[in-house]
Amino acid sequence: MRFSSDLLEEIRNRCDIVDIISEYVHLKPAGKGFKGLCPFHGEKTPSFMVSPEKQLFHCFGCGEGGNVFNFLMKYEKISFFEAVKMLAKKSGVSIPVDEGKENFLNKQKERLYKLNNLAANYYRECLFRTNQGKKIINYLKKRGINDTSVEKYRLGYAPSGWDTLTNFLKKKGYSYEEPFKAGLIKKSKIEGKYIDYFRDRIIFPIFHLSGKVIGFGGRVLDDSLPKYINSPETLVYNKGRNLYNLNFAKEDIRKKNCIIIVEGYTDVLITQQNEFYNVAASLGTALTTKQIDLIKRFTDTVLIAYDADSAGNMATLRSLDLLVKAGLEVNVIDLPSSYDPADFLIKNGRKPFQNLIDRSLSLIDYKLKLLYSNYSIKTIEGKVKIIKGILPTLSVIGNEVELRAQTKKISEELKLSEEAILIELKRYKRGLKDSSHNFIKLNSEPGNIKAEKILIGCMLENEKIAQDILKKLEAKDFSVLLHRQIVTAIEKNLTDDKVVDSQKVIDYLNDDEAVKLISKILMEETITFDEKIISGYVDTINNFKLNQERKNLEKRAKILDEKIKKSEKIEEDDLKELREIVRQLKSQNIN
Repeated sequence: MRFSSDLLEEIRNRCDIVDIISEYVHLKPAGKGFKGLCPFHGEKTPSFMVSPEKQLFHCFGCGEGGNVFNFLMKYEKISFFEAVKMLAKKSGVSIPVDEGKENFLNKQKERLYKLNNLAANYYRECLFRTNQGKKIINYLKKRGINDTSVEKYRLGYAPSGWDTLTNFLKKKGYSYEEPFKAGLIKKSKIEGKYIDYFRDRIIFPIFHLSGKVIGFGGRVLDDSLPKYINSPETLVYNKGRNLYNLNFAKEDIRKKNCIIIVEGYTDVLITQQNEFYNVAASLGTALTTKQIDLIKRFTDTVLIAYDADSAGNMATLRSLDLLVKAGLEVNVIDLPSSYDPADFLIKNGRKPFQNLIDRSLSLIDYKLKLLYSNYSIKTIEGKVKIIKGILPTLSVIGNEVELRAQTKKISEELKLSEEAILIELKRYKRGLKDSSHNFIKLNSEPGNIKAEKILIGCMLENEKIAQDILKKLEAKDFSVLLHRQIVTAIEKNLTDDKVVDSQKVIDYLNDDEAVKLISKILMEETITFDEKIISGYVDTINNFKLNQERKNLEKRAKILDEKIKKSEKIEEDDLKELREIVRQLKSQNIN
């Protein structure tokens, strides 16, 4: 059952978070709020804070946080539905039996499924019945994707016209409203007009576990950016709650008790063509808790097969620590530099890839390999950085025997005492920040990440500021996926209610990691309403985005330059693209 925002607000207003949590935790006054020992992890020094003003809790030790519903769900190990019923009963609020609303919601979902299926069929027709589509079929074959995969995964082509799908759906009797809600079309810059969401892209339908089409991914035909775009979040599609190909792979995953996680669509297609059927894609490298919950339904063993650059990214490795924390056995396939699974399989075939699987490294061994290659084990500074880098993974090992074995091995390799490593681990777990005692000093957070968090806090606290910020920035301008999701929820809250309510944003997101981050931002970050300071943070984000765009342009220019130098016959299109990139780079320098 889906509860109305008004009902949830009424229950929250009648249930003061301090009163409810006090029934479970001994709280003492601390500044404007209250503090106590966290009920979610063992600690001797209180790091669990409750804010009566914000009606939020947050533990600065383990990171748990949220509103009164989130607390009960976590503490009582109950669902959101059960938490709402429990608090409604406690506060004397009656919950209406509204089966009609639930049926209406289900009907809405079914209409979106039907609409997505119609769009998938349209894209498929465009692939097989247009001249450009036929060229793409040849392109797919050159990329190693066979006819069986094209058929099985219902690949398609979105034409380059501005409104080809829009007009097709209009002829089928659809108004703009439903295709817009399905993420198939978007608003044009011309008021009252709509255009196709996907244009001139290879289309990969995304399936629910049941096999229904819930969204799409679109890949460009050249090297322009963004290379891939996915459907926006809808009533039936949430990127962070799905794994591509799980509908086809789930039985093989169960049988083998193992899932191979790759990054993208092509990786899935080529991997399963080589008879590794237990494969699914995270569509990005930062796994979410919801995706991990999905994995746990089918297996307790995970093989990560990201390309070398992605797998070596520390943000990616931090998300993989969540797999270990969830009790899963995690190994990493150590692909050669510059290879992704698809490229490796196309060039080398099935057997060498199986050899890589057989020689896969545990997550901790893989992280150590990266750390040892980046830092010297002969210097104190290098040892400090290595220990700092490995602590997050050590901290999620639940088995004491395994933990001792790993710390002993690291101590021998770094020529440090095992006791010193264990002391640092305890400090890390407790979240101690006393620099005079810490062996490891935390690096300062990147400026753009800090700016994103502070702006999110500002938007959650003041709708006028939220409106001003959203005139200058879009959700896609935020570099962290979780930040983008929160900003999208804020935008929706503004559109629906004309105000921003952090509690409603939390209810809308219904995501553990997002809830924890919101509670942390609102209870820790310095919220400012100074226009000049806010403008500075907006500039920080825009400058970071421009720098990234510049790096991408320079990278593409280098590729083209090398290609032109090596080619006997210079392609006019390559020269034209290179000149355009140079023009854009000069324009950035002028600006």
